[in-house]
Amino acid sequence: MSPMEQLSGLDAAFVYLDARNAPMHVGGLHVYQPSQGRFGFEEFRAHIAACIDRSPIFRRRLQQVPLRLGRPFWIDDPHFDLDLHLQHSALPAPGNWEALRELAARMFSRPLDPERPLWHLTFVAGLEHCGSFPPGSFAVISRVHHAAADGLGTLDMFNAIWSHQPQRLKARRHRARPRPPRPPGALKLLRKSLGGVFREPGDTLGWAAGVLRGGLGVGREFIAREHHAPPMLFQAPRSPFNVPISSRRVFDAANLPLEQVRAIRAAVPGATVNDVVLAACSGGLQRYLGDYGNLPERDLIAMAPISVRNQVNKGGNRVSAMLVPLELKAKDPLERLRRIHEHAVDSKAYTEAIGAATLADTSRFVPYSLATAAAGLYSGLHLARYHRPPFNLVITNVPGPREPLYLGTAKLLEGYGTAPVLDGLGLILVVTSYLDTLTVSATAANEAVPDVERLIEGVRASFAELHAAIGKRKPVPRAKRRRADAAG
Repeated sequence: MSPMEQLSGLDAAFVYLDARNAPMHVGGLHVYQPSQGRFGFEEFRAHIAACIDRSPIFRRRLQQVPLRLGRPFWIDDPHFDLDLHLQHSALPAPGNWEALRELAARMFSRPLDPERPLWHLTFVAGLEHCGSFPPGSFAVISRVHHAAADGLGTLDMFNAIWSHQPQRLKARRHRARPRPPRPPGALKLLRKSLGGVFREPGDTLGWAAGVLRGGLGVGREFIAREHHAPPMLFQAPRSPFNVPISSRRVFDAANLPLEQVRAIRAAVPGATVNDVVLAACSGGLQRYLGDYGNLPERDLIAMAPISVRNQVNKGGNRVSAMLVPLELKAKDPLERLRRIHEHAVDSKAYTEAIGAATLADTSRFVPYSLATAAAGLYSGLHLARYHRPPFNLVITNVPGPREPLYLGTAKLLEGYGTAPVLDGLGLILVVTSYLDTLTVSATAANEAVPDVERLIEGVRASFAELHAAIGKRKPVPRAKRRRADAAG
């Protein structure tokens, strides 16, 4: 990375969305077991110190443009101090899963310091009484600002500290690391930012041409009736998840066997692992809302991020999105999976016709100062309660490694992901995988999901119902798509 690099439009969007009640960081909860002797906080700190130069995320911080006249820049922090990014904690007795996830929820609710590199790791001891973890196990709670990395980008950061074999690293003996240059002055920042503005018209024309080409592609796709039009933004019904939020977070997670996920996928021709995940989450949401009498008349709409890392070359975040109806009212679990699969195919066709990279680039052309003010006004006036939500929740799938990983000499046992929630969008389900297990983690504002354990239990029950259904029925055939009446 160059000493000074301006954020992309999407990365900048995560900065201006950052608020005290909605800190914009991704991260997770990972549990480890020492494999060679003791591994306490001292060993943890020494390992991170030995890996600190393997990823630029560790040392870079934000530098705002004066008067916020342009997107911020990444610069090397001249005052970087590792100990300000590490914390040693321990669970109170009895140190069970409930105590661990509550500690994780408290950490997820805390904003990162914008004057320092935007990451933080909490080492958690005292897992002896969690039951499912071996003696000596510990956890690491991570937070990384979404401006610095998307879900896959966070894995890039962890790849800097993970290895495929246990190893005891020592800090390299080399000359003192040169001190980063002094932060750029106001005039230099303005000059570089304005230079980017003068180049923007050409980029804007290219983006507009991409949208036009995509619109023609959408027309060809759907006039040919190969697909049904997916839902648009702000067509979702109101739900308990779409309310103004406070900073209090709740967190819980379920583990699902990947072997059973694949068996369910095979029951519906063409279905993907992500379709199975959406179907299991749909059933869990149906149970949760039904228990409280809050099931909406219209179907919930989930936003599912799509990685476009092969299509977008710049920026820490490389994602677009698709909108998928969740079919909460389907009675048969395999029929729900089949319908969700068809919705996902339609939405992917729409996104590909427009161009995922074109959609991801849209935020570049929103004036940064205006966007920052609008985000603050929206949150401060609780405007989320006055309009229909753009969608009801986010369900994001970040595939993980299939081989064992180690942090120093400690083996990774299991991991859970988290991502930010916003005013009006108070629930996100993060799906990750490791070895032979898939996890569904719920991060939510307390106002949106006051009983997160019941929601996660509903996801487990829905998944069990899907797995039981494949033994009772023949595979569901691919349904013929309805064709619109030519006269209509």
